[in-house]
Amino acid sequence: MMAKRTFVTRISFLAATLLGMAACAMQPGEVNLIESFANQVAGVDGITDFARNGNELTFTGPDGQGGSASWRVQIESTNLVPRDEERVPIEGHIISSWYRDGELIEPIGTIYSLPQEFFNPGLAQDCYALWDTESNSWDW
Repeated sequence: MMAKRTFVTRISFLAATLLGMAACAMQPGEVNLIESFANQVAGVDGITDFARNGNELTFTGPDGQGGSASWRVQIESTNLVPRDEERVPIEGHIISSWYRDGELIEPIGTIYSLPQEFFNPGLAQDCYALWDTESNSWDW
């Protein structure tokens, strides 16, 4: 009987640990903000050969002139900002440098010069997402 209790105790502990890990994974944070940003980039129409190495993304994608280019995106910083809204309590900011065919694409003030295909899903050199508590995901 003692062996059965020990087994049940171990299973209960394992289940509680796994549930705790799952709950932590569903919390907004810089790691899943970066993952969501990378997924947004990878999902842009026309993207091929997408790869991620830490905070660097590389791919072939639209060049803004009807062709394609080699792109490299370097995530420079992330920031989480609390909000006073229950449904979207966190705003996540990402600042990134975008290189088209090796050349840095610099914004002019608040005017970004990336191809429109990147703006449509909410991407830019300085962009943000809101944490949606209903879907447990970032909304760009």
